[in-house]
Amino acid sequence: MITQKGWNQNLMLSSYKKEATYAASVTVNATNFTSIKGHSDYDPDWADTVENDKDTVSGAEFGTDLDIISQGLNFTIAQPRAKPNFLIGAVAGALGSITSSQDTGYTAYEHKIVPVTVGTTLPSFNTIGKKAGLQYLHKGCKVNSVSITAEEGRPVSAEIEIIGSGDRTTNADAFVAEPSESWMLMKNGYLWIETGANISIAATNTQGAEDISSSTPRDMKVQVQSLTWKFMNNLEGQPGFGAENNGVFQDLDYNQRTQELSLTLLYDDETDITNYLATTAFALELEVKGALIQAGGTMYYGFTLQIPRFKLMKAPLPKGGVADRVTQEFECDIQDDGVNDAVIFYGYNAQDAYFAA
Repeated sequence: MITQKGWNQNLMLSSYKKEATYAASVTVNATNFTSIKGHSDYDPDWADTVENDKDTVSGAEFGTDLDIISQGLNFTIAQPRAKPNFLIGAVAGALGSITSSQDTGYTAYEHKIVPVTVGTTLPSFNTIGKKAGLQYLHKGCKVNSVSITAEEGRPVSAEIEIIGSGDRTTNADAFVAEPSESWMLMKNGYLWIETGANISIAATNTQGAEDISSSTPRDMKVQVQSLTWKFMNNLEGQPGFGAENNGVFQDLDYNQRTQELSLTLLYDDETDITNYLATTAFALELEVKGALIQAGGTMYYGFTLQIPRFKLMKAPLPKGGVADRVTQEFECDIQDDGVNDAVIFYGYNAQDAYFAA
């Protein structure tokens, strides 16, 4: 017997072009699709609802029938050493509102991404995955959640959870190439925090400089140990009556969206304990600025994550034993500030658009 090998996997998403209508096919080519490499195990769950008749009288002790009531799909993919293309596509799918602009005259682009307004649908896309020789096309996919983790001395890592309509067909399309990009490393990272009345979110982003303060924010790049941000759409499938639909979802809709933010910092003084007691509002900017995208241009591979308003949910008391560096934890409640989007993301690379019509 010739065994299948776990490393023999392929995955690509139509991150560059959204479905024209929910669960529509997207033409497979390098203009619409991108392959993902360097990711965690592709382990899709066919999240079907299966029922049997054991809860009724059938005249048989162990029942007599079973059927698939509805079909589903979900899986999580992470890049532990994230590249811009994967990260930007993941955030674009999760937040949904994307404005792309070109570095004039160069193959370099800024993608400003914010949450879609309530009542606006998220982009849906196709996924093609191959594992153990089985290759399937899944339509009607949406990003349920995205997370970014930044840790000192490490690459940025990113993870997305994808939910599909449940549509599945065997597929034999060739996998397109992955863009040539380098890992995003925290040695190229920045972190700033501002508080109170000095919070001011700039309308445009300047790579390598803070854009959250009308004064001089706290430069945290030495103090920070790690940061994790997560955005959740809390998607819910809409099966409807499913006429001629084989029991797949007819759409996926978001419920109340939520965010999580946590940081581990080297403890310095009681400043943030005082801020906690005063329920002071914070703003945060995390940035990674890597290599120049194209010689002569002004844009660099990387991203900027801005949180315009959050407050501490728990006192950031000093932690650590006798032989430890003393740290403090920020457990954050992200809020609306009434002016800006609750999260603002800028991504930079050589791709001109994500989830284009």
